[in-house]
Amino acid sequence: MESAQRARGADCDTAVAPPVSPGDSVLLLSSPMDRTDADYCLAAENAAPPTESNVLSVTLNESAEAIAERWIRCVGQLPDQLAVITVGDTNRSAAATDGGSGTAGPSGYDMSTAVVSSPGDLTGLGIKLSQCLSAWDGHDNETVVRFDSLTTLLQFADLKRSFRFIHVLTGRISSAGAVGYFHLDPGAHDEQTLATLRGLFDIVLERQEDGEWREP
Repeated sequence: MESAQRARGADCDTAVAPPVSPGDSVLLLSSPMDRTDADYCLAAENAAPPTESNVLSVTLNESAEAIAERWIRCVGQLPDQLAVITVGDTNRSAAATDGGSGTAGPSGYDMSTAVVSSPGDLTGLGIKLSQCLSAWDGHDNETVVRFDSLTTLLQFADLKRSFRFIHVLTGRISSAGAVGYFHLDPGAHDEQTLATLRGLFDIVLERQEDGEWREP
């Protein structure tokens, strides 16, 4: 497989790709204070070239337009298929309405968009995720799922509900042969919560002061 590293932007220089395989889900530990585009670039490092990649990005904090711009900064172009699920008012400019979906993204970006009412709407979020992954079943492209962030999710849903939701989602990612990347701020949670969530993932990586990702 041709490495996506050949097409990535300069902003990816601090990301070090770990060995991941289809079906893996990766927990990325980093503070939002020191985040750039590093976790997006990390996903690009491990993916097929953009023309052979499908990306499903769940963002509980940003707009669909911001997600598209991050991928362009890291890779130079959008993936072949880009679907973005946002929350409430974070995506006012998108064609999608609350609970709906569209094919025209903000500012002319070619993407599919969907909106859920709240980060705590795990049922709605799960349905939208499943619909997108099902639409790509049997597609020749490689699929990448990004979830940003679990810290925000845990502000709206308790640990027990969140655990069940993440467990189902990582299982769906595995059965689809996709690769999932989930962001979490380790400074926002106690050790028991971190230990509970770590067990759901195949790989756990922490962003270091030198910008590299390593196992904690």
